[in-house]
Amino acid sequence: MPVPVGTVERVGRHLREINHALKRHYAVLLCSEGLTFPQMVVLRRITEKGETTLAEITGELQLAASTLSGIVKRLERDGLIEKVADPNDLRVFRLRALPKAQELLARAMDIYKVHLGRVLGHFSPEELVSLVACLEKLSDAIVQETPTGLGRGEQE
Repeated sequence: MPVPVGTVERVGRHLREINHALKRHYAVLLCSEGLTFPQMVVLRRITEKGETTLAEITGELQLAASTLSGIVKRLERDGLIEKVADPNDLRVFRLRALPKAQELLARAMDIYKVHLGRVLGHFSPEELVSLVACLEKLSDAIVQETPTGLGRGEQE
C-alpha cells in the first residue's frame, strides 16, 4: 500500500531525531563510566562474539580500520580487552573481552535501562503496548525490506 510522501518524511525525521537523541543521551550517561559511545559499541560486539578480529569488527560495524584501531587501543589500555595471537595465523591477533568489560557493560546497560524507563514513563500503559507493537512491526518490515547484498551485521 502506497504511503503518502509527507508521512514518509515525518516518520523518517522522527526516527532520525529519536536515534540521535538516544545516542546523545547515552553518550552523556556513559561518560560517568569513562566510556564513549563508539567504545561501548565495539566493546559490546567483542563481548558478544567472545573472540573476534579487527577485520571482522571493521566489516560488521562499518567503521574505518584507523578509527577502530584507536578505539581498540584505548579499550586495551583501559584493561577492558586483550589481544591474543591467532593460533592459525600469527600475523593476526584476536580481541577478547576481559572480566572488567563484562562488569562495565552491565553497569552501562543498567544506566541505559533506567534512562529509557524514565523516558517511557511519559506514556500510559496502553500507549506502551501500542508503541511496542508498532516498533516490532517496524523492525520486522525493515528486515523484510532489507536491500539485497546487505548482511544482517551490515544493517546495524
